[in-house]
Amino acid sequence: MPRTERLYYSDCYLLEFEARVLRSEPVSNGFKVYLDRTAFYPASGGQPSDLGFLAGIPLVEAIDEGDEIAHLLTLLPDKDVVNGKVEWARRFDHMQQHTGQHILSAAFERNGGYKTVSFHMGDESSTLDLDSDRIGSRQMEQAEDAANQVVFENRPVRISSQPAQEAGRLGLRKPVSREGDIRLVEVEGFDRSACGGTHVSRTGSVGLILVRKVERMKGSTRVEFACGGRAQRQARQDFRLLSEVALLYSAAHENLPELVAKQSQELREGNRGRQKLIERLAEYEARELWLASAEVEGCRVVRHVYPAEESAEARMVGHALAKLPSAVALIGVKGKPATLIFAQTPGGSREMGGLLKQTVAKFGGKGGGARDFAQGGGLEEICLEEALDYAQALAVGGAQS
Repeated sequence: MPRTERLYYSDCYLLEFEARVLRSEPVSNGFKVYLDRTAFYPASGGQPSDLGFLAGIPLVEAIDEGDEIAHLLTLLPDKDVVNGKVEWARRFDHMQQHTGQHILSAAFERNGGYKTVSFHMGDESSTLDLDSDRIGSRQMEQAEDAANQVVFENRPVRISSQPAQEAGRLGLRKPVSREGDIRLVEVEGFDRSACGGTHVSRTGSVGLILVRKVERMKGSTRVEFACGGRAQRQARQDFRLLSEVALLYSAAHENLPELVAKQSQELREGNRGRQKLIERLAEYEARELWLASAEVEGCRVVRHVYPAEESAEARMVGHALAKLPSAVALIGVKGKPATLIFAQTPGGSREMGGLLKQTVAKFGGKGGGARDFAQGGGLEEICLEEALDYAQALAVGGAQS
């Protein structure tokens, strides 16, 4: 099987080329076209595929198939010799992110011995996973500072090919087990790695390396970062959002953390106070409902229906009713679906869990609970009143299922 000559291996800045079509084959979403040479980078090593045009037809994806690269197109070229054009903005963005990853990974290894175990490049940000979950903010900042210092120094980035045995003696950041020739990417005086991706020619072209987010997992740490144009766009967005918040507070940016912390504390205290008031109101409402209910067979059966937006209040009223003497609460909450809440004074003669199960068995839904409190849902709202009638009849010893 013929090999595809990978032009991006020797020149990452090559954006236009000519190639001969070797063969093509139909697939479910178009056609795979195979060329004798290509400058399109296929998705591999955590880096997405290049895009662009082949014979004027938009490239959907370049696919690495080992010795060959398949070019996925929606139409077949009508010529044997075709022109390819790589989309530069996407290619350069990927070059910035991938070179930035090499530098940042080397910085983590140099400043703490943290090794990169995986790398993924997304549309807006990229991630690398480190082999430790004990990396603190100070180590993060040190690695970020060291990486950006290499960027500011505008060091050369050299790409070469070496036999595997010789490459292994050159001090690669990550050893390779492959045989044959190895493609090496070297950031002068800082990093040397085996890599098949596309890279800038000098570190200054990376622009800026910005750590965005740190997520600690069991045994590893995921670092989200952005480089170059992505870092600029995200920093601009951060500043815009920060300015909007500062405007709302009528405060300088540097005073926002203190103001937000103060308001959050006030909000928590206000919510606690509000919750206590709601509980007090629920107690008053429960007592009014209890007093207004008729006493039947030694207990007061309180039946009430709440709108859907008052479901939390309905539950609190149910609990409050259960604190009153000889009370049985049969509460319905409208909604799609509707909800039932049954409660009684502890030690009462009814069994709320069983009462609820009988009711939902007849009218649909599900639920259950203990002797003194039960809750269920899944009922059609139109059946709510009838379900409460049925439950009330059972509660006072009338209807049986």
